[in-house]
Amino acid sequence: MTGVGHFVSAEAQETYLRLYDVTVMGIPGLRESLDVSTTYGRVRVYRYGADDGEPIVLLHGRAGTTVMWEQNIPELASTHPVYAIDVLGEPGRSAQTVPIRSSAEQAVWLNETLAGLGLEKAHVAGVSGGAWLAFNLALHAPERISSLALVEPANVFARFAWRFLLGGFALVPGLPDGVGTRYLQWVAGGVPIEQPAGRLVMAGLRDYRMKLPMPTYGNDDALRSIRLPVLALLGGRSVVHNPLEAARRAQTLLPDNQTELWPEAGHGLPAEFPEEFNARLLKFVAERG
Repeated sequence: MTGVGHFVSAEAQETYLRLYDVTVMGIPGLRESLDVSTTYGRVRVYRYGADDGEPIVLLHGRAGTTVMWEQNIPELASTHPVYAIDVLGEPGRSAQTVPIRSSAEQAVWLNETLAGLGLEKAHVAGVSGGAWLAFNLALHAPERISSLALVEPANVFARFAWRFLLGGFALVPGLPDGVGTRYLQWVAGGVPIEQPAGRLVMAGLRDYRMKLPMPTYGNDDALRSIRLPVLALLGGRSVVHNPLEAARRAQTLLPDNQTELWPEAGHGLPAEFPEEFNARLLKFVAERG
């Protein structure tokens, strides 16, 4: 895949960014906007929370932007500095300028971002595609990570389910928005897509053309090579992969893991159960601090 991610038009970009800015402003707490230059483009990062404590880095799911974490940031930032990254090559305030063609290059821009923030080490938490990015960074630059929280990781512990991949055709440009909305709500485990964060995801998927490689599968050797402490949280109702298979591989292959299957959760676990997720992540970070 060649090229860089881009909006379909200047008008679409302007409309999207207006909605984006308003929605980001709705996240409670003081924030600092930071732009970090990397080999592959400029990365937007929002810093929230305490000055002290080990930093927590958040990586959102596909097209979710920092807004995906709106129900999690305030609690996490009450005790830790929190850095929420808009993933490069996806809709948001980051701006890709150079093609990203491989998993190794995905790790480069993220590693450069953390270095640009002055973070020698951090607890890195990701959901869905963001969890894959965190896992991928651990394969290429484990020295940058204190611990990993992988929430419903995409194509890491279990391969994508065919019904999830086929359902993605609901997002083909030209179809009514309602078709895509129903698909996204199904994927998110019933989290309302009509709320501002959901509308932002829908607008990004409709009006932004991503040019990123498919997340490479976490094969057995890759999982065994991760020597970092890992919190693996999986939704029992996930439609993205087989959650039982994902839990089995995480438990048996990761050398240092705390794997949990949340039976009532879907793929949108942090938004479905925000209080429980926040408490679990903070407990894990405290244990590994």
